[in-house]
Amino acid sequence: MRKGLPAVVLALLMATLPACSDRGTRAWKWRSPAQNYQTALEAPSADDRRMAVAAIGESGYVASDDAFSVLDAVARTDPSSHVRCVAVSAFTRYDDSRPVKTLLAIFQATPESKSDALPASDDLRDAAAFALADLTARGWVTGPDHGAALDIFLSLSGPKSPRSARITALRALGLFRDRRVFAPLLAALRENDFCVADTAERSLIALTGTTHHYDPDAWNQWLANTANPFLRAGEKPPTTRPAGPSWWDQQAGKWKKLFSRGN
Repeated sequence: MRKGLPAVVLALLMATLPACSDRGTRAWKWRSPAQNYQTALEAPSADDRRMAVAAIGESGYVASDDAFSVLDAVARTDPSSHVRCVAVSAFTRYDDSRPVKTLLAIFQATPESKSDALPASDDLRDAAAFALADLTARGWVTGPDHGAALDIFLSLSGPKSPRSARITALRALGLFRDRRVFAPLLAALRENDFCVADTAERSLIALTGTTHHYDPDAWNQWLANTANPFLRAGEKPPTTRPAGPSWWDQQAGKWKKLFSRGN
């Protein structure tokens, strides 16, 4: 059954779209579903396959079994990473769990593995992370797949991941009431990249119903003294600004000091 989530969580997940999406930039030549399926799977031109996959993803029949079978095959095995990326982006239109296994297979594929998916480029992993986070937020990632998704987001949440995928992962960690999410979220609060730190703080707020205003030490102390940090998950704290200087204010102060020394 589809599960409801606070609007703020869905809004955070939709704040960015994968860079490989090109929705809204095409003028269509009408083709039947069967023609689009055949082109997506068999056309020698990657651009023709991409256009057919995008047409399927934006069609009224995208949720049909035939359409999903084509998108699934393309997302896993097309030789063009960009074509695969467009197929993965279409998975956000599904109101069921069918795309979940495909997305997990994409992340699990390596050159050495015997997976039924080809290894993924950074852009494809970014698009797959976004789609998986979207499906998680809407309650379609359940059972063992839920744990597998958490493992993926934990692996993407560190500083070695591409920035866009990392921000998606940090945002997605706010959907998992598991103590393992706190370490990467608190580490992200120490980043100089404010978007990374802000995403981490917002996920912590979603998980706990409180805020410590970008202060990882205050968060650590609160977690050490709180038996159930998820007790107020989903609640909105009374304020999102501290009485004292926030992380952002501290960084601004450092810059002011730097410039004053230069003068």
